[in-house]
Amino acid sequence: MKQLLIAVSLALSAGLAFADGDLKPQQGGVMAEAASGHRIELVAEADLLAVYLTDHGGKPVASQGVSGEITLLVGAEKTTAKLEPAGNNKLTAKAKAAPGAKAIVKVTLPGKAAEQVRLTLK
Repeated sequence: MKQLLIAVSLALSAGLAFADGDLKPQQGGVMAEAASGHRIELVAEADLLAVYLTDHGGKPVASQGVSGEITLLVGAEKTTAKLEPAGNNKLTAKAKAAPGAKAIVKVTLPGKAAEQVRLTLK
């Protein structure tokens, strides 16, 4: 029994040692990780919102064939815009957001279930 507890303890600590740690935005935005492990970075540009997709290891995920939408919540105001593939791992939506706006980003990769994350713009 004692050996089993030691083995489980070692396995758990080894798993924690290999954890990724903090999410580090590559484009200067804010990031969240979906339950699937896909990472979504949201960047506010002039009159656009850009979403960058990466996998759990930080490698770009192609945006071709990806659909999605972004919902912005500012106070009682709610705005929804469609995300469109914009090359490489980027999707964009024509929308403007101020710092502090809450965003719900929903993306669906080809052949996969929809994924959703919540973010707050800085």
